[in-house]
Amino acid sequence: MAIRLIAMDLDGTLLNQNKQVSPGNLAAIAAARERGIGVTIATGRMYDSAAYFGRIIGANVPLICCCGGLVQAIAGNKPIFARYYDPVFVQAFLDYCIERDWYVQWYAGREIFAYDYRPEYFTVYRTVQNFQVHETGRAYRTYTERVLQLVVRDLTGRLPAILNELVQAFPGQFSVTMNMATNADLLPPGIDKAAGVTALIRYLGIAPAEVMCCGDAENDLSMLQLAGVSVVPANGLPAAQRLATYHAPSCDEDAMARAIEDLVLL
Repeated sequence: MAIRLIAMDLDGTLLNQNKQVSPGNLAAIAAARERGIGVTIATGRMYDSAAYFGRIIGANVPLICCCGGLVQAIAGNKPIFARYYDPVFVQAFLDYCIERDWYVQWYAGREIFAYDYRPEYFTVYRTVQNFQVHETGRAYRTYTERVLQLVVRDLTGRLPAILNELVQAFPGQFSVTMNMATNADLLPPGIDKAAGVTALIRYLGIAPAEVMCCGDAENDLSMLQLAGVSVVPANGLPAAQRLATYHAPSCDEDAMARAIEDLVLL
């Protein structure tokens, strides 16, 4: 079955280690668009960061953001799919983390919030223009409506212990996925990138077999399992490599260009 949609993870997949889209990847994506194929991003990042790169690649269908919790077009004012946390849970969760001085940020709508801003936790955003974290201080409970995703960060090696305690303190109230050793994305139950891809293909009226999903990390596994074609770069985790139907070069070697040329531009 022909590929009608290409959904690409950002970090470690579409982006190289400098957090940029290579000219080779851009050229191949443009050629796919010219053939009428939908191209989009499926990322754990929040909407504005996804939209920044979506504009660079000319994404022509809605973006999948917040690990599948939000699906929204670049020019759209209303999501085609969104799953929000209960504000009561978010308040209790933030209370718990902040009392212990654990670093947590959260995505509410299109904004990033944190009790305080610590730039060392946000190096992944260094190529995104107009990036901003809103510091809440003690007023953090005011900003708990429409929260799509919670992110717990730690640079001291304590993250596994922190997550274990949070899972015990809030059983069944979130799921955990990681794509870096220093941060974990906490998602509403039932949300992952496959849920976002499913919402998008229903909106577009296409089948999973017509989708090419591309990713390298733990938070990509669900969509790699869903897609008819699963592309994993050489730098991908072993668990992702086992799901690949196509093994691409590394993200520093135009992985997406090679996959699109071999699988789409035939």
